[in-house]
Amino acid sequence: MIVAHHFAVHGGFDFSTESITLNRLWIQLIALGGRLGNDIFVMISGYFLVTSSSVKIRKVFYLWSEIFFYSVVIFWLFNLLGARSFSIKEAIKNFMPVTRNVWWFASTYFVLYLIHPYINVILQNLKHEDYKKFLMAILVYWSIIPTFLLSNFNGSSLVDFICLYSIAGYLRLWASNFGGKKYILYGISFAALNYLSAIGLDILGVKFPLAGKNAMYFYNMMRPFTILSALCLVIGFRKLRIEYCRLINLIASATFGVYLIHEHNFVRPFLWKSVFMNYSFQDNPYLIPYSIAVILVVYVTCTIIELLRIKIFSVCVRVMALR
Repeated sequence: MIVAHHFAVHGGFDFSTESITLNRLWIQLIALGGRLGNDIFVMISGYFLVTSSSVKIRKVFYLWSEIFFYSVVIFWLFNLLGARSFSIKEAIKNFMPVTRNVWWFASTYFVLYLIHPYINVILQNLKHEDYKKFLMAILVYWSIIPTFLLSNFNGSSLVDFICLYSIAGYLRLWASNFGGKKYILYGISFAALNYLSAIGLDILGVKFPLAGKNAMYFYNMMRPFTILSALCLVIGFRKLRIEYCRLINLIASATFGVYLIHEHNFVRPFLWKSVFMNYSFQDNPYLIPYSIAVILVVYVTCTIIELLRIKIFSVCVRVMALR
């Protein structure tokens, strides 16, 4: 979902608001999954971490080392191959990827993990009614008002993550009975409503260009339908009984690495604009199959790279342990 989103939003597409084409609708459809995927990732974290009482140093180091590894390796690869000119400023940024925000999501998530035990102290000590009032305040001040009154209260991605974390925390602490496949259908339905909002703005945009240019306005992480869709999907899947599958867990272990590889600020323009030249397919009748093929190629390739990194790191750790 997130790779598809990046194909759509970083591909250089520039559709006219004067007409509604199949390719435009397709790009808006695959763009839908990005922010939704972000919400799901943070909510899953909140669901499992809300009962935690401390930060695990091993996890901090593992997360930091993965971020640092890709930041430094990609920086040197692009410089050694002549794809980028060496810059002291870029070097400092890539050798300090968390504090210099090479990946906004990774940096924000890293900070969230560091402070989550302190968030938990507050959440675990809230009475049920107070927790519900707290969530209501979150949804009103960081979702409803910003969406419909265009005011974000000087929010940040960390505030957004804490809000999503708290929503999932409530699910774990106070709503353990909710679940079932019907919630997956609810989640898909809310996502469909989000997509319909884009189509509606497309239609308005034919006469009012500003509406068309902001057709994906309701896709944001903290927009109501995005939150509801992510929440319902998390609720639905937590009650599913899926037998253990090594392949699923193997692929899942590489997902964060997939994000780090293809969304580095050196790789992003090189991948979507130089290698695959997404924009050149804007009016091409083969855009849909082409985009599906490219998304799969990027996902599979990055997964293989990350699994190789995990294997090499694990071997190195075992060798060091033997010494």
